[in-house]
Amino acid sequence: MVAYWYWLDPRDGQEKSLQCPGDKATAIRRAKELNAIVAREMADTVVESLAGSPAKRKAGVAFDVYAAHCLTLWANRGFAANTLRSRKSLVNAAIAAFKSEPLHLIGVPAVVKAIRHYTDQGKDRLAQSLRSTISDIFTEAYQEGILTAGHPNPAKIARRPEAKVRRSRLTLEAFIEIRERAVAMADTRGAWIENSMLLGLSTGQRREDLAMAQFRRGKDWQKLWDAFQEGGSAAPYPFVEDGYFWVVQQKTRALVRIPLSLRIDAIGLSVGDVIDRCRSTVASRYLLHHTVPFGNAALGSCVHKDTVSRAFADARNATDLEWPGKTPPTFHELRSLCERLYREQGVDTQALLGHKHAKMTEVYADLRQAAWVTVSGN
Repeated sequence: MVAYWYWLDPRDGQEKSLQCPGDKATAIRRAKELNAIVAREMADTVVESLAGSPAKRKAGVAFDVYAAHCLTLWANRGFAANTLRSRKSLVNAAIAAFKSEPLHLIGVPAVVKAIRHYTDQGKDRLAQSLRSTISDIFTEAYQEGILTAGHPNPAKIARRPEAKVRRSRLTLEAFIEIRERAVAMADTRGAWIENSMLLGLSTGQRREDLAMAQFRRGKDWQKLWDAFQEGGSAAPYPFVEDGYFWVVQQKTRALVRIPLSLRIDAIGLSVGDVIDRCRSTVASRYLLHHTVPFGNAALGSCVHKDTVSRAFADARNATDLEWPGKTPPTFHELRSLCERLYREQGVDTQALLGHKHAKMTEVYADLRQAAWVTVSGN
């Protein structure tokens, strides 16, 4: 399968082909060159606003111009691809609210109005993220001298929206029922559905990391690691070696080393046991792979992360479980259940989940983290 590489242009939010199918190293190099060109272009626009005529200086820097410039800044800092996509969406929402209004004229009421546009629709999490993104844009403006300390950050003054948790937590009892439905789906969809659930519960890793995990470290891994260390947006795939499951988390870039001997008592399986269950009569590099025909997917090919989520939802919906007043749990809830179960066993769940701080799921690891963290028991 040939991979096609695209670059996200912060000026218009469009993905554009890098014209190098299958060549990741060239794609990374070209993306960096394009980011540098756009960064200079956006910086020149900002400088022109500041160094132009008195009337132009008084007008200040337009929000839409500077927000697009910030996207380039974040891309050059090595933000993960998913993070950049999310930021692009939030920046576009902010631009829709403020358009070309000069930064120094945007006050607290305007920010509150932008936030309320989403809280009125019940989108509290989105409203929180929008407030945070607007605040980051103003922070960048302080750093680059566009705004002075005398001009307060209006997003920080605006009250942070309260977000009610609407998604149900996954209990062990519910997991058992959903797993039973996954087993029943094996003949038509493959045993990987149950295996994905067991991997999620025993390792606590996200679907995007599990979907690309491989049984061993291939000869291509070092090249992927080197590109990642040089600022590439994609982390190399997780693999099994020397009694550990090695994971470079796609989202946080945390480096996690999980012993295959780590056992989750609730289901009576170790991480190594679960990985052994992932092997099948179909030759494949991937822990989660297709063993029965599925669409255009070849036998032995990896299961896409979205397919993992949909299959879990199908198994969940096939049960008689009810979630009154809340939305049903998704595959990601396996991560929370994993943490709760291992915590009872005395396992270092902070290391397992790849968190930098003890307050789970709130603050993630440094992008520059460069040391593997080994998970340990009590």
